[in-house]
Amino acid sequence: MNYTVGVLLSIATVAVIIAALVEVSKYFRGQTIISGRQLLLRLVMAVLLLAIIGLGFWGKVYLTRSPDPKTVAIAVGLAIVMIVAVVVLALLDLRQVMAAQHRSRAELYQRLADMRRELEELTNKAKQGQDKTEQDPKTES
Repeated sequence: MNYTVGVLLSIATVAVIIAALVEVSKYFRGQTIISGRQLLLRLVMAVLLLAIIGLGFWGKVYLTRSPDPKTVAIAVGLAIVMIVAVVVLALLDLRQVMAAQHRSRAELYQRLADMRRELEELTNKAKQGQDKTEQDPKTES
């Protein structure tokens, strides 16, 4: 059982590190809608997650010996605080992503409305030009 827990914590550590590196890479290549502040928020969350995983490793090793109840209580309390912090930061991140998506969608709709207006203007000009050519032969007769 201890071996399985260690392997799972190691996999989680690698996954968090890879996810953080992908976020940084996407940000610097301009392939994401997040801001620099939001990238920093995500990196803080990654560090907190790594600290939680580190506490898991520490607990796995420490709890196999005779643990001090005070130390265990402090570690569990610290882990709970960090987990709550990650959840709060994730909710803030979600809110910011939703706002960025809303702004992006609004810009898209604005551009579509502008294109529609331009198309209507061009259509009206074409109709006016067509009406003039139809009226000119009639006046010459």
